[in-house]
Amino acid sequence: MTTPDQRQPAAEGKPAPFWRSPTLGLAVIIAAFVAAAVSFFIASRGQPEAPPTSSGVSPSVTPASTSSASSSPEGLLPLGKSHVSPDEVVTATVYAYKQPVARSAPRPGGRLGFEWAAADIKVCVNDDYAGGQVSVSNASWVLVYADTGQIEPSKTGYESFLKPEYPWRARVLTPGRCVRGWITYPVPATERPVAVEYAAKSELVPPRWAVR
Repeated sequence: MTTPDQRQPAAEGKPAPFWRSPTLGLAVIIAAFVAAAVSFFIASRGQPEAPPTSSGVSPSVTPASTSSASSSPEGLLPLGKSHVSPDEVVTATVYAYKQPVARSAPRPGGRLGFEWAAADIKVCVNDDYAGGQVSVSNASWVLVYADTGQIEPSKTGYESFLKPEYPWRARVLTPGRCVRGWITYPVPATERPVAVEYAAKSELVPPRWAVR
């Protein structure tokens, strides 16, 4: 076998093209085939496959995140949590819900299967409110049930209702002043509401407090 530096001259005295030398041409073809085979072998192996995690997802893939459940269902506020109105005029808080109450009072409307319940509620006019006085009453507070039904405060009062009572009629508050008391409701004895709602006109989406 000859090497490229040892090629024999052609008949015309010119160097013979390498492809005209059977031996050299075969060597070049074999070398090209071997190089191609090696390249294909390396490419086919690629990078080592990442082992799956315990969830079956490769570490290079980020699984979809799952949000943690809210502490209160459907965005309900927990009892004792304060809510500032969107116009920042008042701050409202529901502290407790009790059922039944006022057992010695007549049944609501004299109806069997009904009893009294009450919510402990506080509303304050914020100190920095510059609009003057604000009027509050129990009419803005309702009970909400799972079937979306609502119950308004009782329009009848009895001595056995929990005290102090939240204002029945409109009461005027000035900035920095608060009112707190129990609002009593006529409710079905076999059901409990899911929330107490502040249905004031200033609330585009009335806040609700979860009832335990």
